[in-house]
Amino acid sequence: MNLQSQPRIKIIPYRDEFLEAFKMINYEWIEKYFEVTTLDRKAFNNPKREIKDKGGYIYLAEFQNEIVGAVALERISQNKYALTRMGVKMQFQGKRIGQSLIAHVINESKNLNAQSIVLYTNHQLVNALNLYFKNGFKVVPLDYVPYERATIKMQLVL
Repeated sequence: MNLQSQPRIKIIPYRDEFLEAFKMINYEWIEKYFEVTTLDRKAFNNPKREIKDKGGYIYLAEFQNEIVGAVALERISQNKYALTRMGVKMQFQGKRIGQSLIAHVINESKNLNAQSIVLYTNHQLVNALNLYFKNGFKVVPLDYVPYERATIKMQLVL
C-alpha cells in the first residue's frame, strides 16, 4: 500500500461529545498497567473544567472516522505545559497515531510560545518512552510526582 492510499490520521480539538471516547482510551491503558486514581477520574469525568478551563488543551486522533487516540496539554504556567492523558486504543497502536499526537502537541506548544513541555511516565511503558525520546524529550530529575505510577519525568525544551 502506498502512502497516498493509507487512511489519514486527523488531529482534532476535544468537544464534549467525545467525553466517553477520551475517557475510554485512557482507562484502557491505565487499567492494563496500573490503577485508575481519584485524580484520573476527576480529569476524565470533567475534562472541560479540569483541563480546558485552566488554560489547557485536549486533542483527539481520528482514524477511519473513529476516535482512536487522545492527548492533553495542561497548563502549568504561562510558558510551561505538561503533556498528559495520552493514549491510543490498543488495536490501533503501531499506526503512528501517538507520533501524530505528539507532533501536534509540540507544534501547538510552539504556537503558544511555550518554553517547555514536561511529562510524567513510568519505566514500564517502554513504547511510550521510546516515542518521547524520539521526539526530543530528555529525562530530568523527578522533583514532583503527580501520580503514584510516575517513576520518570521528562522535558522538552522548545
